[in-house]
Amino acid sequence: MLPLQQLLTGPLNFLLRDAEELRRIVPDADRSLPPLQRIYLEDEGSTPLVGFPVLATPELRALERAFEQYAIQEEEVELAVLQRAAFDSQAFQGAWESYRLLLMRAAENVTTASYGRSFPAIFWLWHSAVMARVFKDAPRRILRRNSASGREHGDALKYRVYQKVIDRLTNLNYEMAQHLSSDTDEEEEQLFPALFTRMRDNVLVLTEDHVSPNLVELGSYFAGCLRLDGRDFRTRLLRVSEWYADELRRDPELARLAAAFGLSRTDDPRTHLNRPGLLTFLAARPGYDEERLLPSRLVHVWENLLLKLKEFEILHALRRSIVLCERQSDALLGRVRAAGAGPSAGSEWVRLSSATRPLDFMAPWVVDPLVSRFGLIYDISDFTETVTVLRRSGSLEQDRSFRMMFRFQRKVNRLATQHRAKLEKYLGDGAFYSSREARHMVALALLIQRAYREALTRGFPFSKGLRLALNHGQYRLLPIRIGAATESERYEFFGHGVVELTRLTTGKSARDIEEIKNLLVTYGYPETTVNRFFAPMVRHNIDVVEKDEHERGFYAYINENGTLVNEGIVATGDFVARFAGERAFERVFRLVDRDRTWIAVKLDVPGQSLLAGLRKLGVAQLKGLDNTPIYEIVDATLWGDNTLLELRGGELVDLVEREFRATLGA
Repeated sequence: MLPLQQLLTGPLNFLLRDAEELRRIVPDADRSLPPLQRIYLEDEGSTPLVGFPVLATPELRALERAFEQYAIQEEEVELAVLQRAAFDSQAFQGAWESYRLLLMRAAENVTTASYGRSFPAIFWLWHSAVMARVFKDAPRRILRRNSASGREHGDALKYRVYQKVIDRLTNLNYEMAQHLSSDTDEEEEQLFPALFTRMRDNVLVLTEDHVSPNLVELGSYFAGCLRLDGRDFRTRLLRVSEWYADELRRDPELARLAAAFGLSRTDDPRTHLNRPGLLTFLAARPGYDEERLLPSRLVHVWENLLLKLKEFEILHALRRSIVLCERQSDALLGRVRAAGAGPSAGSEWVRLSSATRPLDFMAPWVVDPLVSRFGLIYDISDFTETVTVLRRSGSLEQDRSFRMMFRFQRKVNRLATQHRAKLEKYLGDGAFYSSREARHMVALALLIQRAYREALTRGFPFSKGLRLALNHGQYRLLPIRIGAATESERYEFFGHGVVELTRLTTGKSARDIEEIKNLLVTYGYPETTVNRFFAPMVRHNIDVVEKDEHERGFYAYINENGTLVNEGIVATGDFVARFAGERAFERVFRLVDRDRTWIAVKLDVPGQSLLAGLRKLGVAQLKGLDNTPIYEIVDATLWGDNTLLELRGGELVDLVEREFRATLGA
């Protein structure tokens, strides 16, 4: 992960791109600032954007408008108080209530759904940009409503309104934290948005959206907040930079001292003043004229302002990284600024990857945990039994065996990376991968099977078989964060999709009887008595072995009891239908082996010759699931081209279904 100072977007007129500078300004950056994310474009091979994807829903726009209307009503109240006139209290209360309800809805959503994912911080980055835009224009709005009051009091009224709004927001956040603490079992301090506190303490963050090196945008801040003549301050500061430039040319010792602090004589002298403490040092030098330059009290103002400007640029750079997203039909569009664009530059819409999951602050989950993915699980047969045998073989044999297992898993991971599959979790003797394309999963399954076959030739001790299962299902994502906040987000998949894959690998439908038997024996019941009691049920559900299937190296079938026996690769009907819909193949073949017939397709895999054969097995009765259509997938390359008959016309699923019906008819 790149350091934050390298990811901050410009322009940065006061902040130095230096890790030490960042630590000095925001010592708790790892905990208080949200980590920037990679946002992939539609072409996922392109360089990704870096920022925060936020869904621009009608409700979010309503929150933006509600804040603006509320702020305008606060201005009306302050102007009426100044003029000793009446104001519309009903309109004021209505504006506040509309804003309050929408804000609390968003704030509670981002707090309860965060699970360490910095949702509250990202929300306040977005909302602070809205607030800054509204507050920045406050003096002009007041001037339009009353020119005399606007000219004399516009700047002061801006910061008076700002303080009232901040007080209300602080109280609301405390109320929210108190309300949610009982539901989430967290302390109120943990639920209060820390980034809001930092923004509240720096008035520039919530009232400005750009500050130039000459501070021209801060006229209102100097007049209304600091009660200073901003033009005089800027003039004196410019004189300081000119005087300092002359001193650098005249005094070699000062030049050497500046170089020791990393300040080059070729730089604009004004940028040197961005070093905290430098102006204080210069003001103590002989020849510093307080009458013409900044006097000591204004030097102190500059040093304090400089820290605020640096912090402002950090937070403003983060909020400029927000990518507003909109859904149009099946596409997700993101609004981004052109590279190197200035503060007033326009933006353009780009198509984002369909895997992008933008934050919807107005939805309870913020990020919808339900995703559709293609899943793959591989599982080594009788792994526990093999481990038990290895324990009796001595430490050297155990070590050799597990090193071979480690190398096998490493190879599988490399294959998964090459075929755009993501490792979601290890399962002890196997692993679970996900992908957004079925063809990658088919290729990966065949290559894992080949890797296992190759490992057996090298003496791989876990030789009882390898089972793989493929599906397309819905998964729920459980956010997990361990360690520092700078670590990438990690999610655990759970839900129906994982359960289905697990059942497809084990295959057993009557395992619950065995579980009850084991439980009773564990509680002390005699094993013979338990077996005798369950004997009628076991006889009814006994697996029927088809010996001719077991003669194959990898095999799968559904026996007479509807039980799936998987020692190869199986896939669900939904997976096969979606694989066929991707049309990732051009040629289709018919492959016959004894009384079994597969429809084989040649996969377009760079650097690999893969031929996948598909055969419908029937409908399996899987524990806890609805009856599921099951297909077997084989590595058809092993049969050789002379056994293949190329087919012309027809859809893949229809061809497979036709062969299945023909088998039933026979």
